[in-house]
Amino acid sequence: MALIAMATTALIAPNIATADDDWTGVYAGIHFGAADGDLSNGSAKISDHSAVYGLQLGYNHSLASNWIVGGELSYSTAEFSAFGPSKDMGTTRLKLKAGYGVGAAMFYGVLGYASIDLDSESESGATYGLGVGYKATENIILNAELLRDSFDIKSSGADVDVTTLLLGVSYQF
Repeated sequence: MALIAMATTALIAPNIATADDDWTGVYAGIHFGAADGDLSNGSAKISDHSAVYGLQLGYNHSLASNWIVGGELSYSTAEFSAFGPSKDMGTTRLKLKAGYGVGAAMFYGVLGYASIDLDSESESGATYGLGVGYKATENIILNAELLRDSFDIKSSGADVDVTTLLLGVSYQF
């Protein structure tokens, strides 16, 4: 057993991220998580929970003194049965990220544009949140994000707010 552990370590060790990793580069990956959605229209409020999954494509750029900036385009899908006949809700986000690198970890904030598709309706709104990324190897990034999306549905006067916790893995090119 010890021999297998040493052999695995010898194979993986050259690829483990180092404390002075450069975050600069294009990345693509997948994410999954959980979402809590609230639809309110006047005094009426409907809440629902859903699993969520999707894809992301982004770019990070390392600056001096461990600061990192970047952008990301992502698409997620969720199934909210309490929001009406169409159970699927697609969310597209265009996010700006700014953060600070500490060793192989990056702590960042997110601010951006979000668009949802519910049935034949689509609305745009804002997204914001916090995240942490970890370079498991030179090319593999693990991340977790807590996001809040806010939308005003013009046709019904309702407000939709969705809080999402996402876990993801990306490959940095």
